[in-house]
Formats: sequence, C-alpha cells, structure tokens
Amino acid sequence: MKYTPEATVELIAQYKAGVPAKELAAQLGVPERSVIAKLASVGVYQKKEYLNKRGEPPVKKEEYIDRLAKLLEVSIDRLESLEKVNKSVLILLEKALTSE
Repeated sequence: MKYTPEATVELIAQYKAGVPAKELAAQLGVPERSVIAKLASVGVYQKKEYLNKRGEPPVKKEEYIDRLAKLLEVSIDRLESLEKVNKSVLILLEKALTSE
C-alpha cells in the first residue's frame, strides 16, 4: 500500500496518541509490519525495550565481569573463569564490593 500524505499524517497522530500499531493496521487493512515500517521510515516508531523478568534492562555477564575487574583493580584476563559462574553470583559479588 502506498501511504498518502494525509494517511501518513493521520497514522502518525494516532500512533503518538497511543494507538497500538496492530490497531492501526486493522483500521487501514494492511499488515502490522507495513505500519511499523512506515512509522519507522518517518522516524516515529519506537520499538519496545526488552526487559528481563524483574522488569530491568538485561545486563550481560561480560559487563558484570568488566565492572568487577574495575572494582578489584585487576585485568579482565584474571577474571576469565567467572564467565562460567551464574549471573546471580556476579550480581552478588558486585553488590558486596560496591557496598563497602
């Protein structure tokens, strides 16, 4: 579908008003991906940020290990074996070192 300038303006206005892309697609009779692509091409669409079970942005193990290396003032190479540790242990270590 080619979006007319008027349809594009209306699409943007409704999306900014909080109407989900799925509903907009149903109104226009086009696939949801088409609406998302159009909104993205005009710079309006914001994809949902992934959050973990606790509702926080995910942090990779490597980032925790980097932080621990800085806190301990050692090379990351010395903490290489921590890659096999559970992430919850890395979080505990970081909290313990930062609370001191």
